[in-house]
Amino acid sequence: MENVVKLDLKNWSRAQHFEFFKGFSNPYFNVTVNLNLKRVFNFVKENDLSFFQSYLFLTLKAVNNCKPMCLRISNEDVLALKKINTSVVQLCDDETFRFSYIDFIDDFKCFAQVAVVAAQKAKNDLFFSKAFQANEGQLDTVHISVLPWMNFTSFSHATHLPNESGIPKLVFGEYDKETGKMPMSVEVHHALMDGVHVAKFTRLLQEYCDDPALNLMK
Repeated sequence: MENVVKLDLKNWSRAQHFEFFKGFSNPYFNVTVNLNLKRVFNFVKENDLSFFQSYLFLTLKAVNNCKPMCLRISNEDVLALKKINTSVVQLCDDETFRFSYIDFIDDFKCFAQVAVVAAQKAKNDLFFSKAFQANEGQLDTVHISVLPWMNFTSFSHATHLPNESGIPKLVFGEYDKETGKMPMSVEVHHALMDGVHVAKFTRLLQEYCDDPALNLMK
């Protein structure tokens, strides 16, 4: 596969950590941080852009530029993916949800157009759609959801165990217009990442959010 490089575990600095954590009954850990999105929020309002599509794009940009977030597990191998796309939860009018599948394009205008089409297509389709069957379980993705009604401080996911893929799961909460803060839950596989790597990812995402003009309109 062109999008995949298999790591040489003999020369990987985390090989012993990988062996230690991969056999845990639940090897995932989850942290919740508060992002400051005030500059993003103000920028998109001034430029008539979608707030959701903007921070979704910046998140995928950070994921693709943080190597540990691109690692996956397949048949005891550790794979480094060169490009990560996303599966995003979309709320329907009847309060059920669908999954939309969006390829990452490092051009916000193009990405936003694709995201709008993908969201509408998902909402008009069945839950167990052809897109669901084709995309669920793909390794070159991150799972993203939004709870815009809640300013949560922790989060846990329903999951099949064992779940060995290592696909990260991100959940965003309610945006506070007064403080500019929004919670983000990050769940990752401990055989692939430690807390220091999650911290680097969240710092990178915050850097992108601090300069929306540069990172959205370049």
